[in-house]
Amino acid sequence: MGIFAKGQGRLPREAIAALGIPSGEKVVAWGSSKGGASGEIAVSAATDRALYLQSRGERLPWDRISKASWEEPILELVVAEAGVSRIVRERIDQSADLPAAVHDRVTASVVVSERVDLGGGAGALMVARRASDVDDIRWTVVFDPGLDPNDPALRAAADEALSRLRSALGI
Repeated sequence: MGIFAKGQGRLPREAIAALGIPSGEKVVAWGSSKGGASGEIAVSAATDRALYLQSRGERLPWDRISKASWEEPILELVVAEAGVSRIVRERIDQSADLPAAVHDRVTASVVVSERVDLGGGAGALMVARRASDVDDIRWTVVFDPGLDPNDPALRAAADEALSRLRSALGI
């Protein structure tokens, strides 16, 4: 595959197959970049359910991406998995609408985001997100910087606050 021209339109079938995008997902935007010394082309595609990064062989469902930012040509993502966050930086040379689509999809997955007081000056952000692949709402608790999420008392306070919030919202 050559570098795709900006605004070229549909993602070629060969790229869809290389990314492993199933037929049930709709590609909404895509981009590409030349990779390393080999000069091979890597494609990134946003579908209605996930972001596919060919260079990493990854599929990132929208509800797992807690933050996305774009500073051309780098798309930076904060990906939360099993209570741990990691940063993913992907170079996108030909971006078309990919950064905007990523922002829209990540934002659209958020059902509610509320900061709660856990007592003693401690706090946390409670976020409910619509899961990409199942009809489910997933909750994430992000503690204020400097707090130990493994502290049993803090964890108990967060669990209680989350229970109250879920009850109040009916979620």
